[in-house]
Amino acid sequence: MRYLIVVIGLSLMLLLNGCATIAADEEHDQKIAEVNTRLGMGYYQQGRLDDALKKLKKAIDAEPDYSPAHSTIALVYDRMGMVNEAEEQYLKAIDLNPKDGSMYNNYGVFLCRVNRLKEADEYFMKAIKTPRYPTPERAYENAGACARHIPDLEKAENYLRLALSRNPKLPVALYNMAEISFAQKQYMSTRAYLERFEEVAKPTPESLWLGVRAERKLGNKQGAQHYAKLLQTDYPDSLQFKWLLDSEQGGHKP
Repeated sequence: MRYLIVVIGLSLMLLLNGCATIAADEEHDQKIAEVNTRLGMGYYQQGRLDDALKKLKKAIDAEPDYSPAHSTIALVYDRMGMVNEAEEQYLKAIDLNPKDGSMYNNYGVFLCRVNRLKEADEYFMKAIKTPRYPTPERAYENAGACARHIPDLEKAENYLRLALSRNPKLPVALYNMAEISFAQKQYMSTRAYLERFEEVAKPTPESLWLGVRAERKLGNKQGAQHYAKLLQTDYPDSLQFKWLLDSEQGGHKP
């Protein structure tokens, strides 16, 4: 009986030691996944896509069920134009972490970019309805920008206003509201939204060209020239600057 008890005791110790080793290994793999995902995101933000891909694959190899790695590698594949691979990873991230609204939002952005606009709207709404999703304004902002391309200006405006009611400094929402205002021939509102946009973001070729057209509609030659000068100085190789030159020569009519 004493021998039996000793054997059981040793077996239990070995089992506990084995569990501790497994737990340590799992913690180590989790750490590898976290570190490489952060590195991958950093490389992605720098435009070093091949390096990002290597780090994110290493993260997934270490911890196949680490959803942030799948979500981030989806962004990399997306930017590389690998649409099928990107979609597979977006869906994998959602499957692994269905309670994270950002996963639905990211997939919605992807769907909008590949012109699957109605599906995109569904996923933006899923993000917004996810309990404890901390930034529903981002999903509203993306939903509004996407709806503008359907085009459904009424839905777009509703979404964008909801986004701005939560955060009045969202650049994408402000720019899209400027575009909608211009389409509705509300040129003073276009100007106001562009001014708010410029307070929180660097002007883009699109926003400067919109500024030129809005100020022309308002009869403000000085304002139009201001935007035109910025477009020429900052984006001389842009398509919008070509449109500007065409319009000044009587070609393109904004």
